[in-house]
Amino acid sequence: MKLKQIKYCFLISLILKCGIVSAFVDGDTIRIKSGPPPKKEYPLQPLILKTNPLAILWGPIPFTAEYRLVAEITTGRRQSSQIGISYLTTSPVWKLIETAAKIPSKYHLKIKGWRIQVAHKFYLIGRKKYAPFGFYISPNISYSNAQISIGLQRYYRQNYLDFRHFNASILVGVQMGRNSRFTMDIFSGLGYKKNTVLFHASSTLIIPYDTEDFGDFYNSNIKLVFGINFGYKVY
Repeated sequence: MKLKQIKYCFLISLILKCGIVSAFVDGDTIRIKSGPPPKKEYPLQPLILKTNPLAILWGPIPFTAEYRLVAEITTGRRQSSQIGISYLTTSPVWKLIETAAKIPSKYHLKIKGWRIQVAHKFYLIGRKKYAPFGFYISPNISYSNAQISIGLQRYYRQNYLDFRHFNASILVGVQMGRNSRFTMDIFSGLGYKKNTVLFHASSTLIIPYDTEDFGDFYNSNIKLVFGINFGYKVY
């Protein structure tokens, strides 16, 4: 009787061993590894804040100064998203021209506006490099709006020029500064633009403004882009 029990135990243990082996082969078992958690594949740089002081001299719309703030957020090893907002006002270069020409202050330009731009970057990098540094290709969309009047006409007569600039471009650039808190983003590209100007004769009368005198380049739908942004890495 004891011999039969020994045989049964041996048979049961053999079946259990075969079941465990097949489970490992089929991937049905969960293997628990001890030790520290695995390290990230690459160190993520979550945020870079950027601007360009030179844009204060001349902005995206004639006679304007642009105070720009751009935020780039890394979304993966090879990609990042970027959004920028800007405040537009009278260019200091144009103010100097008005002063040099001795134009009376009541005829000085008054400008108020804004700009928003959105982009997504695809970085062309190797195994040892990661976004947001290196060469990249980026679709970019920008919209600017500025209201320009002469002196106090806008406030008392409610007439002014309303500039609206839209453009969509493909940019190629490089962002440097991987080993430093400070970065530099240089880019250029080509795209489509549409510039529209409306004349607000009164609060109820708005008519299209003829921009023929602004030149062929302003009225063309071809957009040429070249720019630089200086940034600071935020961890």
